[in-house]
Amino acid sequence: IATGVDGGWNDMNEPAVFNVQSKTMPEDNLHRADAELGGPGPHARFHNVFGMMMIRATREGISAARPDIRPFVLSRANFLGGQRYGATWTGDNTADWRHLEWSVPMILNIGLSGQPNIGPDIGGFAGNGPDGEPPMDRGTHFGRWMGIGTMLPFARAHTGKDNGQKEPWSFGPKVEATCRAAIERRYRLIPYFYTLFEEASRTGMPVARPLFFTDPADPALRSEDDSFLLGSGLLVRCQMAPDRTRVPVMPKGSWKKFSFEGEVADPELPELYLKAGTVLPVGPVQQYVDEKPLTELTLYVSLDEKGEATGTLYEDAGDGYGYQKGEFKRTTFRAARQGEQVVVNARSEGSWAAPVDRTLRII
Repeated sequence: IATGVDGGWNDMNEPAVFNVQSKTMPEDNLHRADAELGGPGPHARFHNVFGMMMIRATREGISAARPDIRPFVLSRANFLGGQRYGATWTGDNTADWRHLEWSVPMILNIGLSGQPNIGPDIGGFAGNGPDGEPPMDRGTHFGRWMGIGTMLPFARAHTGKDNGQKEPWSFGPKVEATCRAAIERRYRLIPYFYTLFEEASRTGMPVARPLFFTDPADPALRSEDDSFLLGSGLLVRCQMAPDRTRVPVMPKGSWKKFSFEGEVADPELPELYLKAGTVLPVGPVQQYVDEKPLTELTLYVSLDEKGEATGTLYEDAGDGYGYQKGEFKRTTFRAARQGEQVVVNARSEGSWAAPVDRTLRII
């Protein structure tokens, strides 16, 4: 870590022990735990927190070696409160339609338990993809999962070492184009994602939220998990069935379907809807986060029945702890119809300075 590694990946930390029937440590294994954890005791006492304590130690080690950076730790096992130490992924899933369908409710439920940085292995870890489901093929499955997975908080494609090639271009030009469009969507939304993660750090609100957050009194939304919200204003409507015949429930109110400028329609990508009354801040397509300063900011404005809309953008240095001393910028945008025009006002707090040559576009 001290030589420049930015983070650590903790795997098999349930802990996994493959050569026993339980696939984990025997319950009577002795842990010489510190007094603050209750002192020495059997594995039965510590099993559920084993993974979390491992990523806690990893994070503390990174912080000791490089105290001026924000550590990144990824873990397969976690526990309530583990969001303080690292991100989690949902484990070694399978490359089939069932596990694609399960990925969204898993992220929503874990988000409700307090862990906002969560995601599946996009494309599935085990196996090469579904067979025997014409006209669906492995490439269609992979592209569909990439479209959904890039809209989830933690987004990473992953596969087992004994599988065939699963890079997007391995499935041909059509799937490669779908995956490129999906990844470009995510990079455009990075300013919004960053804003939601900062909100999660203060309030505990999930980044990806179930639809019933829009109307807790609507029972139809309680079981809907083919779609989800990013924040409160952006709805991601997924197609989990191979033939796209299942129709997700939409929340009441005005939700306007939209696409990004220059985006080519692709049926394998989720549909995006903007709630009336929302201002959505997005950036340009980049090849990696912070490839260049955010000098181009676009606001997608969806007015409500009163002709108004609001939205927030949070910014800081992207690393370090200056934000704890006020070195951030939280901007609230308010749009209102005035005659034939829509006027947008911005009000900011914090001392961090945004790029002075920023271009602001309103759509």
